[in-house]
Amino acid sequence: MAGTGKDLLVIGFCVVDDHEIVHDGLQAMAEREPDLEFLGAATTRNDGASLIARVQPDVAIVDLRIGEHSTGSGIDLCRELTACDTAPAVILFSAYGNTELLSQAIDAGASGYVVKETSVRRLPEILRTVKQTGSYFDSELAAPLLRRSARGRHSPAAEFGERELSIVRAIGRGADNHEIGALLHISPHTVKYHVASMMRRHHVRRRAELVRVAADLHLLDP
Repeated sequence: MAGTGKDLLVIGFCVVDDHEIVHDGLQAMAEREPDLEFLGAATTRNDGASLIARVQPDVAIVDLRIGEHSTGSGIDLCRELTACDTAPAVILFSAYGNTELLSQAIDAGASGYVVKETSVRRLPEILRTVKQTGSYFDSELAAPLLRRSARGRHSPAAEFGERELSIVRAIGRGADNHEIGALLHISPHTVKYHVASMMRRHHVRRRAELVRVAADLHLLDP
């Protein structure tokens, strides 16, 4: 779990992936970053659930397809984990930049979706963004989903105000409350109030889900 060492916030993470080379790569990455702590790895869904329950990481990186014959099991594990109040943030790790899989990931409660070809050099910042803001979705991957959402449903009662929409768009870019406040010239406390209000109104529990609601209404910039 995250802890502090003087002014350093340490982010604990683990990985569930059936390729040990991925374990080794992420462990080596953590050893180069003073604020990241590798808490362990598992190769199956069940072992992954047990590991996460035992070490209680801040973030779990989960392979979308755990094992050749277990299609979708990463989604299933994500849904199982995020159903708990004490769930870690879950980043789904996929070989596919697929908008349908991204949609499924958000529906399952994922805080992030990262394509495996993403450089390991970017992962530390992605982990920090997820820990600090609650979500990370690559804009290039999300754009096709937003365009497809133009053909989806639209409910006037579910629309966002202009300030709310600015906040949601900033959340989608990975901004935290302080950054959003500076952008909109309001206090972080006001940002937090608006986010909480939107989450209640749209019946969601996570910031990433607000982004999905706005995307389904075609209210985000492509």
